[in-house]
Amino acid sequence: MKKFLILIFTLLLFPIFSYANENMVKGNKQYQKNNFDKAIEYYEKAKEDDADNAMINYNLANAYYKKGEYEKAMEIYKIVLNNTTDTGLKSATLYNMGNTAYRNQDKELALEYYKNCLKIDSSDMAAKHNIEFLQQEQQQNKDNKNNKNDNNKDNKQQNSQNQNNQDKDNQDKNKDNQQDKKDKQDQNKDNQDKDNKDDQNNKNNDNQDKKDNEQQNKDNKQDEKKQNPNQHLLDYFDKQDKQNLGNAKDGGTVQKIGRSGKSW
Repeated sequence: MKKFLILIFTLLLFPIFSYANENMVKGNKQYQKNNFDKAIEYYEKAKEDDADNAMINYNLANAYYKKGEYEKAMEIYKIVLNNTTDTGLKSATLYNMGNTAYRNQDKELALEYYKNCLKIDSSDMAAKHNIEFLQQEQQQNKDNKNNKNDNNKDNKQQNSQNQNNQDKDNQDKNKDNQQDKKDKQDQNKDNQDKDNKDDQNNKNNDNQDKKDNEQQNKDNKQDEKKQNPNQHLLDYFDKQDKQNLGNAKDGGTVQKIGRSGKSW
């Protein structure tokens, strides 16, 4: 079963109650009462007489850490490292610096400080535990990142495939629309050709009917002529008879017309 760890934030302290500096002693008492502002005030006064004192600076840095002022604490812890050769104090300072870096959201730096602490004191179980915790967290973040990258890659590929499919569908749709448009144009052309052809046929039929009628009339006239070749003379006499009848009524001269159409 996977083991879940919790980072240990135990602050390693070295308050020196028997320290000769009176302000240092007062600062330690206020620290124990969790009056960190007052403790800092006394530690700062203690530094006036011994600014580089490693123990004074160590307790001062711890007080700032307790207040949550991590950058200020880190700054003073570095002064401690530069002013002590005590391995115990160095190990404790590096461990506290690891906690401070972690609280300040710098996990890489925290891991580095814990490892340096362990190099000085290999028996420090709290440092070992925190190293294991951070390494486990790093691996988990790496796995999550890889999974996220894989998911992003899969999503990107899926989106690309979807886009390709969409593009293809759009192309097919455009092609179908173009084909429908062409079919419609062809249909309209066929209908127009059919209408033109029908119009032409109707016109031809009308012309043919007219021609047939003219030919029929001509044939009828020719038939009439064959049946009564003197019809035109009869028509003339009919007209002349009507004229004579009119003259007789008026007392005029009546003309006699021969069959030849001449006056006698």
